[in-house]
Amino acid sequence: MYQELQRRIETAGPVDFGDIFQRSIDLFKKTWSQGLILTLITIAITVPLAMMMYIPAIGLLIENPSAFEEGDFSVVMIVSMVLIFIVALFIITVLTFALNAAFFRMVKNIDHDDDTESASFFMFLKGENLKKSIVLSLATVGISILAALLCLLPLYYVMVPIQFFALFFAFRSELSTSEIINLSFKLGNKKWLVIFGLIIVSSIVAQTVGFILCVVGIFFTASFIYLPVYLVYKDVIGFDNTPKVIQENSISK
Repeated sequence: MYQELQRRIETAGPVDFGDIFQRSIDLFKKTWSQGLILTLITIAITVPLAMMMYIPAIGLLIENPSAFEEGDFSVVMIVSMVLIFIVALFIITVLTFALNAAFFRMVKNIDHDDDTESASFFMFLKGENLKKSIVLSLATVGISILAALLCLLPLYYVMVPIQFFALFFAFRSELSTSEIINLSFKLGNKKWLVIFGLIIVSSIVAQTVGFILCVVGIFFTASFIYLPVYLVYKDVIGFDNTPKVIQENSISK
C-alpha cells in the first residue's frame, strides 16, 4: 500500500487552485455544522487546560496577596508553571490532532453521501489510535519547533506537509508513523505552492467572513481552512480501500 500511495503522489496531475477553492466553498455548505462542533469542542478543551498554567500563581496570591507587587516569585512556582504549561500543551496538541482526524472522516462521509460508516469526534482517542495520535502529535510539535529554530522560514515550508498528517492518519491508519510522515512530506512537496496558497487564502476568508458575522461567526467559519487540503488529498490519494478505525477488540488479538 505504501508504494502504491507513493506512486499516486508521483503521478498526480496538477491541482487547480480555483477548482479546489470553489469546491471547498460547496463542501463547507454541507459540513459547517460539524465544523462548528469541532471548534466548540476544541475551545471547551483548550481554555480549561490553558488556565491550569495559572494554578500555581493563584495559589501564591491566595497565600500572599501582595506577592506580585513585591516580586515574590519562588523557583517552585516558576517551575510548576512551566511543567503545567508543557503538560497542558501536550494534551491540547494530542486532542486537537485526534479531533481533526475525526472531522476529516465526517467530511468524507458527507462528501460521499455515505451513511454506512459511522464517525464520532472521539473515534481516534482509543487504544492504538490514541497511541498513534500521541506519536504523530509529538512529531508535529518536534518538526515545528525545529523549523522555528531555523530562523522561522522553514516553518512556512513544513506547515504544508504537516497538514496531511491527520489526513493520512484518518484514512490510512494502517500505515506506520514514519510512513505517514514520509507520504505527507512527499505530497506536501509535490503540491507545496498551490497548497500554501490555499491555506493562506482560506484562512483569510474564514477570518474575514467570521468577523463580518459579528465576530462570533468565526466559530462557524473556522473549519473552512481544513477543506482545501482535504480536497487535495481526495484528488491525489483517493479513498479506495479505506481502512476502518482500529477497534478495541482487535488490539487484544
